[in-house]
Amino acid sequence: MNPASIRFTRRQLTTAALAAMASLATPAWSQEWVPTQPITIMVGFAPGGSADQIARQLSFAAKNIIPVPVVVLNKVGAAGAIAAQAVADAKPDGYTLFVGGGSETTSVGNFKTLGYDPRKSFTPVIKVSRAPSILAVRADARFADMNALLAEARQAPEKVSYGSTGEGGIFHATGVVLEKQTGIKLLHVPYKGAADSMNALLGGQVDATFGAYEEMKPMIDTGRVRPLAMFSRTRLPGLPNVPTMMELGVPVALDNMKGLMAPAGLPEPVLRYLHDHFRKAMQTDMWKEYVAKSGLTQDYADGAAFQKEIVDAYGLIGKAIGK
Repeated sequence: MNPASIRFTRRQLTTAALAAMASLATPAWSQEWVPTQPITIMVGFAPGGSADQIARQLSFAAKNIIPVPVVVLNKVGAAGAIAAQAVADAKPDGYTLFVGGGSETTSVGNFKTLGYDPRKSFTPVIKVSRAPSILAVRADARFADMNALLAEARQAPEKVSYGSTGEGGIFHATGVVLEKQTGIKLLHVPYKGAADSMNALLGGQVDATFGAYEEMKPMIDTGRVRPLAMFSRTRLPGLPNVPTMMELGVPVALDNMKGLMAPAGLPEPVLRYLHDHFRKAMQTDMWKEYVAKSGLTQDYADGAAFQKEIVDAYGLIGKAIGK
């Protein structure tokens, strides 16, 4: 055999060996990732609220799409920041997510110091909904409309009380912005979640409460709760007779966004898998039925677009409250 051909063959073998070693050294998820253990979705609010319902409905809808269980875990407190902190501290391996985009990522950091940066500590995966804040009262409340509530609040500072889902949360932020825009002073009463805030309203512990439409819809439909105004740019189709604050001359419009978020540093193949499979879950009949019945305003965005909305909302709230 020609020595040159032997050298060439050895060179080929060496190249092949190096390529094989490089392949073995490359992480498996750089090529493809499929979960092999349960995925946990943390919820920072009590069971029954919008974030909790979204997490559970997504887990149900994903049952035949994702080959491992999707488990919902409520870690309640600090307007969602406790759950957010747990995810910020978690390993970015695709197995720990939380329902974010609202209080824990757009408003709480404007009111208190957090152990995470709402704009940098997470990898947004997929946005699923948005909901304007609604201020509602009991059906038998003394306020005929929103203007009547504002008039009483001007005459008697801190006499009119309102409930929210927690100190620094998106609904608390909405109340603070309302105060700044109108010159009134309300009495804020924070609760652990939407269900607790709504129960306080029904029980007469507060005069009004802020919440999302899908959280209030059952009480509105049965006539126990009366919405006075919504804090959005346009009226909701489900509440055509409820004016926006902008129509009443008060420029306050804040959406409570919801979506799935993971720890920062999530590898691209893992992000792609989670986005694509939960996107498929949103296209199932089960999810569509939930959206139709709950009054949820579905609003899809991919991770990059969701991230931009979070950063923009965080800045807007900070500016509005004069941080």
